[in-house]
Amino acid sequence: MRSVLFVDPPAFCTTLEGLVAPALRARPLAIAPPAADRATVLALSAEARLAGLVPGMPVRKAQRLCPDLVVLPPNPKLYARVSRALLEILRVFAPTIEPRGYGHAFLDLTGTDRLFGPPQDVAARIRREAAERLRLPLSVGVAANKLVSQAAIRVDRRTGGPADGWIAGPLEELLYVPAGNERKFLAPQPLDVLPELDPAMRARLDEYQLELIGEVASISETALCAVFGRQGRMLRSRAQGIDPRPVLSPEQQSEFRVVHTLISDTNDLGALHPLLRLLSERLGSRLRRRGLVAGRLRFEATYTDYTTASRTLPLAESVLDAELWAAARRALALASTKRLAIRSLALTLDQLMQVDTQLELWAGTTEREAAGRPGPIALQHVIDRIRSRYGARALRSSCLPISPGATR
Repeated sequence: MRSVLFVDPPAFCTTLEGLVAPALRARPLAIAPPAADRATVLALSAEARLAGLVPGMPVRKAQRLCPDLVVLPPNPKLYARVSRALLEILRVFAPTIEPRGYGHAFLDLTGTDRLFGPPQDVAARIRREAAERLRLPLSVGVAANKLVSQAAIRVDRRTGGPADGWIAGPLEELLYVPAGNERKFLAPQPLDVLPELDPAMRARLDEYQLELIGEVASISETALCAVFGRQGRMLRSRAQGIDPRPVLSPEQQSEFRVVHTLISDTNDLGALHPLLRLLSERLGSRLRRRGLVAGRLRFEATYTDYTTASRTLPLAESVLDAELWAAARRALALASTKRLAIRSLALTLDQLMQVDTQLELWAGTTEREAAGRPGPIALQHVIDRIRSRYGARALRSSCLPISPGATR
């Protein structure tokens, strides 16, 4: 069973400003760009939020609502320095850490129980060390996946106390959702608790008068897909507390981006398409080695004049090499709006998920297999084994499997 922590220092930027200048600690603080005509608030202290201010609000409006507001410019060097110090504390306990902006991070503690004890104990130790060494308060959510560990903190900040389905630890801001309680924990909560819920999707849910996460979780996948398309399936899974996204370090995330600078600038598809094939094969191999699938491909091209063009496309969940190559060629066609030659290409995969939560994609018998012929997924694995033994050049594109709907 996975154990994931989400570390979230409340009001990180304004808290640090208060540590640097103690006289500001009880004052309503806002962080905003200086001398900008239409500057908006980037971060707020708890006192400023109590005055009704929200991030993204124009500074002038915030000052009208809160005349005592102290507006400070961002201090990225301070925020980065403290974030690095916090990461040094976290690295002692977690083999894999995924930073999420200043001071925030996901930690995967799966398999570390024998070294450090249960994840709740690790979270408590992290909080104590951050308080003693950095004087930094932390909220820590503990759950079986990234979604619920992050949602636990959002619930606590909305309600100010324990919610049904989760347990408060010995320290007030240590929030633990036991494995198996994810759906029960989320069901009575408002949709705002779901992290990274698309605003357009939220507005559409409002139109259907859906306010609670449990209401969305009870709707069939077919009905949600009829309204939201492919995103409906993900919405239902998230509402049920299912999140197959792995915790990936920056080094691991960088594996799923490949960049190639051409020897000679060109817009000849006869040269660009084979290159995209090689880049796609490289990404596909990395995905399968880690047991992951990707939900989206991003294509970027840099032209001779150093301008750029990009395009993002959804991916089929099996993510075979042929599918990646087809998506890359289509993205190139959609992004190429200039006649200038291309200087470099980049492909990036994101929305990564563990494949073991989608066994139907990798198991079962297809019509091809029933007829004695290998299906595209089985054939892809055979190709991977051949390349692993004999090298990447052992097979060329004529051997690539084509899944239903993919094109050469």
